[in-house]
Amino acid sequence: MFGSAGIRLLWRTHEAVGLYPGGKGLVLAHLCAAEEDWGAWMVTESRTLEECCPAPSDAAELASAVCAALQSAGWERLPLALALPVTEAETVEQELPIRLTGRELREALHWSLRAEADEAGAHLSDDVELVCTTLSETEPQRYWTAWMDKHRIRAYFAAFSAEGLRLQMITVYPPGGGVFADEIEAAREPRMPWEMESAEDGIASAVYAGLLMRAGTPEHLYWTARQPISIFLRAYAAQLIAVLAAALFLAGVGADVASYMAVRQARDRTAEELALRGSELARMEEFSALRADVAQREQLLSAFSAESLPLPALLVHLGSMTVDGVHISGVQAEGHAIRIDGEAADYAALAALMGAMEEDAFFSAEVTLEQAGKGERTTNVPGRIHFILHSSW
Repeated sequence: MFGSAGIRLLWRTHEAVGLYPGGKGLVLAHLCAAEEDWGAWMVTESRTLEECCPAPSDAAELASAVCAALQSAGWERLPLALALPVTEAETVEQELPIRLTGRELREALHWSLRAEADEAGAHLSDDVELVCTTLSETEPQRYWTAWMDKHRIRAYFAAFSAEGLRLQMITVYPPGGGVFADEIEAAREPRMPWEMESAEDGIASAVYAGLLMRAGTPEHLYWTARQPISIFLRAYAAQLIAVLAAALFLAGVGADVASYMAVRQARDRTAEELALRGSELARMEEFSALRADVAQREQLLSAFSAESLPLPALLVHLGSMTVDGVHISGVQAEGHAIRIDGEAADYAALAALMGAMEEDAFFSAEVTLEQAGKGERTTNVPGRIHFILHSSW
C-alpha cells in the first residue's frame, strides 16, 4: 500500500521540463530520474511547436506560449528551466590562471570582463549578470561566458510567474552542450521516435536546461529568481546603510531611555524610602518625647510616693505588730520622724511593743519613750498606761 505512493512521490520530486525557444520552434523536454538509478535523468518525452514560437526576446509572449504548451502536455505544475539562444546574450571566451567555481568564478570573470572593456575604452554596465562553463582540455583554464542585463533576466522570471508557472532557472545554451555534452547524449538514449531530425539542436538545448534542475548543479551555469546576496547588497547599499544607521540610533536612544527610566525609578524608590524613614524618624522622635514624659512622670510619682509612703506603710507595720495589752491611738509623721501615741495595759506590754519596734528593720532609729504613766489622758479604761514613743523609719 505504501510502496506505490512512496515511489510516485519520489518520482515527482525528480522531474522537470527544459525549455528552448529556438529558430525552428519552441522545444519542451520532459526529464525525470530513472527509477532503477536515482540521479541519472532521462528524457521521457519531448515536443517541438514550430507554429507558435514567439521571439525569445519577448518575455511576456514567450511565457504565454510556454503556458499553453505545458497545459496541453499536462506539465504546467512542474518546475521549469529555460535555455536561451546565444543570440540573446553577449558571449566571450576568457582565461583565468586558476580554477574557480561558484560565485568566486563569476566575480573573477566579471572583473576580467571589466578590465578588458576598460582596455578597449568601452564601458561594462554594473547591471550585467553572467553564466559560464569550462572549456575542456585547456591549459590554462578557459571559460565560455555569456552575460545579459539583469533587468531582462528578471523580466523572464516575472512574466512566467504572472502566468502561474514555476520557472526556476535561466541559462544560455553553451556550444555543444558545454560540460553536459555527454550527459545530454546519455539522457536521450535510446532515441525516442518523436525526436525529429529537424529539431535535434533544439532538443539538446532543452535537455541541457532540464539537467540543470538536478541537485548539486554548479551555480555558475544558471541564473535563479533569487538574487545573490552580493548583488542585493550592492543594489540597496544606501538604503541598508540608512536603515542600519536608524536602527543603531534607535538602539542608542532606547538604551538612553531605558537608562533614564532606571535612574528615575531608583530616584522614586529612594524618595519613598526617605519618606518612610522620615515618617519612622518622626514616630521615633514622638516616642522619645513620650518616653521622656513618662520618665518624668514616673520620677515625679516616685518622689511623691517617697514622700507619701511613710504614713500608710507605718500604719501597715504598726497594724501588723500585734502586742497583747497595747492600743495605738495616734500616729504623726514629719519627714522620716514619727510619733506614736497609745495605751498599754501595763509596763510589760509597753516594753514588749518597744522591743518589737526595735527588732523591725522598718524603723531605722532607736525607739525612745517620751512619756509613760497613768493620768488624765487614760480615759477609756481606768488603770491603763498612756505612752508617747518617738522613732524614725
